[in-house]
Amino acid sequence: MKLFSRFHSIQGSLLLHELSFVLLILITASVAIGWAFAWQKSSEESLRLTAMNSHTQNIRGELYRQLKEVFDATFLSDRYAQDEYALYLRRINRHLADLQALSLSSDEAVAVNRIALAYNEFHRQTRQLLIPRDLSAEQKQLLDHKLEQYTFNELETAFSQFDKLLKSQQRDLVASREKWLSQMIFLVPLPVVLAISLLLFSRRFVRQNLVKPLAAVMQGARKISKGDLKHQIPSFGLDDLVRLAKAINSMADELATSRDKLIEAKKQAALGELVPLVAHNIRNPLAGIRAAAQVTLDDKPPTDIAGALTDIIVAVDRLERWVTSLLSYLHPLKPHFSEQSSLCDVADNAISLMQLQLAERRIQLHKQGWDSSASRIKLDTNLMEQTVFNLLQNALEASPAGSRLTLCYQESGSVVTLSIQDEGQGMRFDPVAEQVTDGEAKRLSCGLGIPFALKVVKQHDGELRYDAEPGRGTMVFLSLPKVAVVDKLEH
Repeated sequence: MKLFSRFHSIQGSLLLHELSFVLLILITASVAIGWAFAWQKSSEESLRLTAMNSHTQNIRGELYRQLKEVFDATFLSDRYAQDEYALYLRRINRHLADLQALSLSSDEAVAVNRIALAYNEFHRQTRQLLIPRDLSAEQKQLLDHKLEQYTFNELETAFSQFDKLLKSQQRDLVASREKWLSQMIFLVPLPVVLAISLLLFSRRFVRQNLVKPLAAVMQGARKISKGDLKHQIPSFGLDDLVRLAKAINSMADELATSRDKLIEAKKQAALGELVPLVAHNIRNPLAGIRAAAQVTLDDKPPTDIAGALTDIIVAVDRLERWVTSLLSYLHPLKPHFSEQSSLCDVADNAISLMQLQLAERRIQLHKQGWDSSASRIKLDTNLMEQTVFNLLQNALEASPAGSRLTLCYQESGSVVTLSIQDEGQGMRFDPVAEQVTDGEAKRLSCGLGIPFALKVVKQHDGELRYDAEPGRGTMVFLSLPKVAVVDKLEH
């Protein structure tokens, strides 16, 4: 496994392909060399058998010439016959020596030795006929008869057996050649088949481990360059491409983090310029309204008017606290968890400031979960009231006249949740993730309501989540942990 992992890189895969081609060359060379060696051995064996057959035929020819000289010396008294006989003797011995040298198997050696023994007997008998002495006709006839009946018969038998042996070996050689030729039908295409297999394997390997991963990296890089920083490039293929994909994904995550920080900084900068101006423009009218209400209240008006003036003063004071909290939002200050209240109380206080708007637009307000006990939790009441007010204000603006606005309070374990649902057209983008849902270009919203709500909820270790579908309204969920449960408030 470790050996294979070494080839799972671009450099390693190139080395693997080079080794594969070297192996293909070695296999091709081995087949060629094996065939050449087998053909050479077959050719050498054929030449050896041909040479042995040639020496055998030469021995037979020289033997008959030698026999002629014996008869010339015996019956014709040829004085040169002995010299000719000796010449043929030397030639025959040379051929016998060559036959013995060419013999490789024990059968060949036995056959050659039998020819040599038969010839030695022939030579011993014929040499007696060459000795110059007077022989009777009966003796000459006896020698001639013995030479013909026994010695020549033994020689011919030896030659015949040797000839059969050579023919048998030649048949074996021809069969061996045919066998090699039949095997070559399968051996010759072997390098071609290996080359095609290597080509297909290389093509598939390169496609699966190099081309596709590289295309995925390029496509992912293009998406990331267009702003889709959440796109994750799949990590597969060669180790180098896997590391490259992981590096680009890590870079995209870092860019997304930097972008979020930049967006947050832009929002903070926009709020830093806008909030003081808004606070100043709100505080001056509020101060005048409170002063007028206080002066009128000091004159002791009728009871119903005094109650209305008191409500005005309470609402103005609450708005003043909201403005103060809004200004503190621009600074890295922690919430003041000084008051203990329930999320239902916070929502009721925010709703009390919207009664006139609800009546003007004939919006029906339905509250669910208020009839059960709501846990008191530790929170910054002013910041949370303004947060709920902003969420209600957004829902009110999105709701058509005569529709319904539903508030639902729930508790689950250590979390309390307040949901607000309208019957508007539905938001076309997620304001929390800053991600559009209808294919429009991404927008950077620098409004106060949602950014303020997000920051306050985060400071309370809570969560703000939107669920919207075009044409079916929007539902926002505000979830807070039960940091410190004091007691239960009955509604």
